[in-house]
Amino acid sequence: MALTVWQDQDVDQFREVASRLASVIQSSVDRSGALSQLTEAVESGDAFTDLLIEFAGRWFHETGGQSVLIGPELFWLLSEPSLRKGISNAVRGPETAPDLEYSVSRRSRKLLLICVFETLAQNQWLAGNISEHINMSVTPNATINTSMNGVG
Repeated sequence: MALTVWQDQDVDQFREVASRLASVIQSSVDRSGALSQLTEAVESGDAFTDLLIEFAGRWFHETGGQSVLIGPELFWLLSEPSLRKGISNAVRGPETAPDLEYSVSRRSRKLLLICVFETLAQNQWLAGNISEHINMSVTPNATINTSMNGVG
């Protein structure tokens, strides 16, 4: 099976998990913070999977235990540890190719993140609380205090 065929079939699975992740992020008290955590964790398999476990707990609670965030196979793929170049080169020798699992795992985490962004964009992502923006607008009859001491 060609790699592009495999990728096309697997993207639906990533989108499904991304939809669940987006739901958890959007229901978070600090949506922007939760999204930033996920974005920053992509580079580290351990940090990413720790965050996935946290989000999986939230998802399980939100669905009343009726659904899981992510299956074990995809979790395993995303949690592949990063190899340290010095150690991996010494073990493999200088003439071998770079470790394929490392690149697949890292690219898979990035693909999942892109799918989360795609889902959030489709669901009208709002970075801040909309009521904060509405309340900040000035009403037509309001007066603005421009004095330096606050009296005026």
